[in-house]
Amino acid sequence: MNSALTLISFQSPSFNLKQRPLSQRQQISAEWGKRQQYSPKPIRAIPGPNATGGLNNADRGGNTLPSSPMTNVIQEFYSSLNDKDIARLTELIDPDCTVKHTSYYKPLDIKNTITYFARLMEAMRKNVKFAIDEVFQGVEPTVAAAMWHLEWNGKIIPFTKGCSFYMCSAEGETLLVRKVLIFNESPVKPVNLALDILFLVTFLFDLLPKQAEDFLQNPEALAQSFVKFYKILLEPVIVYLLAYCIRFWSFAVKLYKLYLEPCIVYLLAYYFRFLSFLARRLDTVLDVLYSIFKQFM
Repeated sequence: MNSALTLISFQSPSFNLKQRPLSQRQQISAEWGKRQQYSPKPIRAIPGPNATGGLNNADRGGNTLPSSPMTNVIQEFYSSLNDKDIARLTELIDPDCTVKHTSYYKPLDIKNTITYFARLMEAMRKNVKFAIDEVFQGVEPTVAAAMWHLEWNGKIIPFTKGCSFYMCSAEGETLLVRKVLIFNESPVKPVNLALDILFLVTFLFDLLPKQAEDFLQNPEALAQSFVKFYKILLEPVIVYLLAYCIRFWSFAVKLYKLYLEPCIVYLLAYYFRFLSFLARRLDTVLDVLYSIFKQFM
C-alpha cells in the first residue's frame, strides 16, 4: 500500500477534543463524496496540536483538526473514547474491523475489538483523556496515523505515549475504520539491554538457521512446544511436589498437636510455676532484710 506519511508542523499550542453531535458522520460522508471527485493527493495541512508543548495553556480548549474525511474520522474516534460513548464509537467501525495491538499476541476481531475499547473506556474513567500530538496522512485518502498520549485532568501521564495507524474502507460515501495498528509506549526501558538481546537472537539465528526459519514461519509452535513440555514433564512433577508439601505440613500439624503442643504447654506451665516460686522466695528474703534493717536503725 502506497501510503508515505508526511509530518506536518502545527502552530497551535495544544489540543482538546470536544464532543461532536451524532450528525458528524453525515458531515464525514459529504466531504468524502466531494473528495472522491478528485485524484488523491498528499494532505499538507494536518496539525500537531501539542507540537509546541503547550499542554497547560489556557487556550487549549478551542483547537480542532482541519476538515478532511480522515481527520474527521480520527477526531470523532478519539472524541468517542474521551466521552466514553461506545455506541458512537461502534458506528465508526467496520463490521470486519481488526485491531493489531502490541500488547496482544493475536489480532482482535470485531467482537474483541468492541470489548477492548469498552474496557479501555472503563479503565480511563472520567478524568483520563486522549490528547493528539501529531496527525499524519498518506497519499491514499483512507490511510492516516495519529501520535497521542493520555492525560489526567490536563496533566500528562508517564509512559502513555503511542501511535495508531488507521485504514478505512469506503462504504458508499461513508468512511469506516477497517484496520487499526496500535503501538504504545512500554513502561520497561531496556536501554542497551535491547541491543544485547537483539545481538543474542541474531547470533542464535545465524548459528541455527534451520530452526530459526521454522520458528519465524510459525512462532506459536515454540510456545506450543513449551506447553507440551510443561504438561508432559513439569506438570506431573509440580503436582507431585505440591501434594507432598501438603501431606508434609499436614503431618507436621498433627505431630505438633499430638506431641509438641502438650510439651510446650507443660514447659510453659512449669516455667511460670518456677517464676512464681522465685517471686515468693524473693519476697521472703526482702522481708528478712527489712526486719534486720529496722533492728539496726
